[in-house]
This record gives sequence, C-alpha cells and structure tokens, in this order.
Amino acid sequence: MKRSMVFLIFSVALCSFIAGEAFAGNRSGTVTAQFLKLPVNARATAMGNAQVALAEGASAIAYNPAGVLSVPNASFGGTYNAWFADITHSFFGAAVNLQEYGTIGAGLTLLTTDDMQVTTPAFPDGTGELFKATDMAFTFTYARQISQEFGLGLSAKYIKSYLYNKELGANSIAFDIGTLYDIPALKTRLGISVNNLGRDLTFINEQYSLPTALRFGARVTAFEEDVNLVYLAVQIARPNDSDEQYNLGVE
Repeated sequence: MKRSMVFLIFSVALCSFIAGEAFAGNRSGTVTAQFLKLPVNARATAMGNAQVALAEGASAIAYNPAGVLSVPNASFGGTYNAWFADITHSFFGAAVNLQEYGTIGAGLTLLTTDDMQVTTPAFPDGTGELFKATDMAFTFTYARQISQEFGLGLSAKYIKSYLYNKELGANSIAFDIGTLYDIPALKTRLGISVNNLGRDLTFINEQYSLPTALRFGARVTAFEEDVNLVYLAVQIARPNDSDEQYNLGVE
C-alpha cells in the first residue's frame, strides 16, 4: 500500500510538471491533429468522454494507456464512423496480456475525406484534378501493474497528417502516460493521464502544436448487487487549446 502511494504521488507530480511545460501560454487556434481528440467508441460518447479512470480493453489505448491492464487475455476493437461532408473516422486496436511481463497494445486512428475538386481563381468550378486530406496515428502501448492497486502505462505514437494527397504533409512523434490507482475500501478507481506530448507539426514554414491534454478522473462503483452494477465517472481535463472541461457519466 505504501509503495502504491509513493508511485501515485510521483505520477501526480510528474504529470503536473509535464502539464506545466505543455500548457504554458494560450495556444488556441494554433493546435492541429484535432482528430486525436475524437471519441473512439460508443461507450466513451455515452459516458460524456469521462474515460481517464473508466476506459478498458483495447480502446483504452486512445485515453489512458494504463487501462489496457484490464485485459485478461486479449482484446480487439474497432469503430467506423461516416461523418458529414464525406469525412470518415476510424479506430482499430488490440491488446494482449503477457501476464507477469505486463500488457502490450497497438492502435490505429484514421480520419479521411473523400476526393475533392481542385479549384483555382482561373477555374472556380474545378481544374479536373482531385485531392483528399488524411490524418493518421499509429500507437504502441505498454502497461504494467506496479502493485495490486497501482498500474502504469506508456504509449508512443507516430502521427502523420496530409493536407493535399501525399504532396503536402507533416509528421511527429508523441507520447501518452497514464496511471490507475484502485481504492477498494471506497470502491473507487483514480485515473491520471497526459496525452499527445510531442513536437509540433510543421506544414511548409508554419508550426502547429499537438492537442496535449492533462486529465484527472475517478470511477466510483455507486451500486453493486448480483449482476447489477452502476458506475459513476467524473473527469476534469485541461487541454492546451481551451479552458478546463468537466465530464460526467453514469452507466
């Protein structure tokens, strides 16, 4: 128990320090790769995106890498959303429990547009050429149970963004770090994560920050009887391009 508390305090201090560096200054209007902020499954949306202490299975890769520790053997998941304006958003993930060696996972997040007409002042109705925009992120996750109550996860991701086919694009490497701490006596799980820490994306000569976010949250077992279970999830998020966000969900 004492060891878990030391790790928890260290994690809070580390995340707070990292967040202080990442959120220095107001970056509104200068943050790109917004697709990394989109929910990756129906449960996250239904729970108001209060996921830092709740996310489980392969989908936890997108929220809190420590969440993959919930996988008993293997977990696979995927979503596909057809949006307005012929935009599609997809997520595919997998996680495998290696027992005493920890849990590993991999995920792919993809946002694409349909083909669009190239227009110019001379050809406002189109030149006959087509282009499309694509954003993608490949994520690799490793998590380990430090003690019975405390789990730690780390993700590394390669981000690629194309604005005009494959002729105009940028790439970056980013990291996520997350922790989970169980308090059985209170039927509560605490979660902390910092997501998308990495270098800016540079398009031609312009630099744009990644959507870094610090999240604190709790999952409380509000009711448990036989096969009936009710979770209450709360979360406070501090993104680098807007004010604090408060999330609440019940399932």
